[in-house]
Amino acid sequence: MFRVAKASFSNKLIRSQSSTSVKAKKSNQQINKTTENILPIRISSSKYVAEQRSKARDIVLCLQRKNIKLIAIDFDNTLLSIHTSGYYQGTVDNLIEHIRSTFHYFIQEILDSPAFGHTLHLCIVTFSSQEQLIRKLLQLAFKTSKIDQIILRCNTPEFISTMNENDFLGKEFHLTSAVTELATQRNKTIKQHEILLLDDDVQNILIAEKFGHKVLEIRDGINLDILKEFAYNVLSEC
Repeated sequence: MFRVAKASFSNKLIRSQSSTSVKAKKSNQQINKTTENILPIRISSSKYVAEQRSKARDIVLCLQRKNIKLIAIDFDNTLLSIHTSGYYQGTVDNLIEHIRSTFHYFIQEILDSPAFGHTLHLCIVTFSSQEQLIRKLLQLAFKTSKIDQIILRCNTPEFISTMNENDFLGKEFHLTSAVTELATQRNKTIKQHEILLLDDDVQNILIAEKFGHKVLEIRDGINLDILKEFAYNVLSEC
């Protein structure tokens, strides 16, 4: 009985080991297949990011060659894919999901450019009054001390008090204020035709054109290929 029991246990052990071996083999095969599936995705994703950053870098370099010194980006429906109406009540963490990837790559390359803060400057121009929200959003999205060098021009009560309410001039008050800050606080001179405004509002675009600025109307289909085509083949040299 004892021997039978041992033999029975031994057979069970052998079957168990055999089963475990098969399971392990299958498990390893599954891991290998999973790894094979994941790696191309990771490589593909990494390659995509590298390609996007390269495109954004080319755009920034091209804008510099064409003597653009101040890039002004609208907030709602431009930097963001949504319109906050100036009364966003959610968290910054939720809002970051709405930053267009095109502008995330573009702004990152501007910030990384050796020219940033010297011969190339960036400002956000918006009718929204939520300046602190926008500042926090930029800090969260880009995580660099260079964020402090981005000029924000929002319709805060303080800023509105400096505007002539009798005339609607689109983003001209915002741009003029940014240029004044660059001149008085950073000793940088920016001419009208050295400013590029990116905005989704046609009226803002038309007004900016009348003041001699370079412009690009932003639509929902915006991507880095469109920006690159504009910079290389549409934008004239200053």
